[in-house]
Amino acid sequence: MLKPSIPPPTEQQIQEICRIINETLGFKYTSQKKYLIENRLNKHLLQLGLDNYQAYLTLLQQNPLERDILCELLTTNVTYFFREQAQFEYLAKTLLPTLAHEKKERDKIRCWSAGCSSGEEAYSIAITCREVLGTKWDIKVLATDISTKHLYIGRKGIFPAETGKSVPNKWRLKYFRSCEAGNQYFQVRPELRRDVIFRLANLLDVNSLPSNIRVDFIFCRNVFIYLSNEARAQALDHFYQRLNNGGHLFLGHSETINTVQDQRWVPLGKSIYRKR
Repeated sequence: MLKPSIPPPTEQQIQEICRIINETLGFKYTSQKKYLIENRLNKHLLQLGLDNYQAYLTLLQQNPLERDILCELLTTNVTYFFREQAQFEYLAKTLLPTLAHEKKERDKIRCWSAGCSSGEEAYSIAITCREVLGTKWDIKVLATDISTKHLYIGRKGIFPAETGKSVPNKWRLKYFRSCEAGNQYFQVRPELRRDVIFRLANLLDVNSLPSNIRVDFIFCRNVFIYLSNEARAQALDHFYQRLNNGGHLFLGHSETINTVQDQRWVPLGKSIYRKR
């Protein structure tokens, strides 16, 4: 029996899907993403019982929730623990000791992992804070993403063993444990899970987070590479608003801020910036 197939989308249909993604997330997708779109959406259309892309576009217009699913399907979530190690070294050796000195009696650290995917980055931040500051500090990492599926994985805290290869063995023993899923997986211990708060949020939407949230530093890495210039500027406005005075912003190693045009940020190297 032949498997059902979906006719290829037209150029106009691809452009409309790109328009929806770009308007929702601030991305800069073009029809050059045609292969990615077909590869990720064909199976989904069959699961919905649809046999063509025009019917899918009609559904997207009628059902806002389907737009959220579209965004999940067409965004890339590649992550692992302690990714881009040099920035974690800066966090541990420079930023956290400085914050500890400045805060003195106020033993509280707040940070935001924006575009956290399934949470490996957020847990890496929490581990680093615990190792540097100890158990007496009140540490909270806000981990946000647009994917409910990946946020669910983060909340459960169960990860494939290969994602933890960069975690030092002493930290694996301290912050993780084996789980019922088998030897190919490991699980975050409850005391570390309590340090990380997962929340569905679009970083371009200021109203997707409570207005009173302020943080000491933000990690938003390998997100800007997908954003249009306008969306990047919008995200930077949001970050500037959320950061405490002198707060730090960590971007991906291939991402930069034009500090000549936007003088609110002081470059510190390694794609790290300080709020003026």
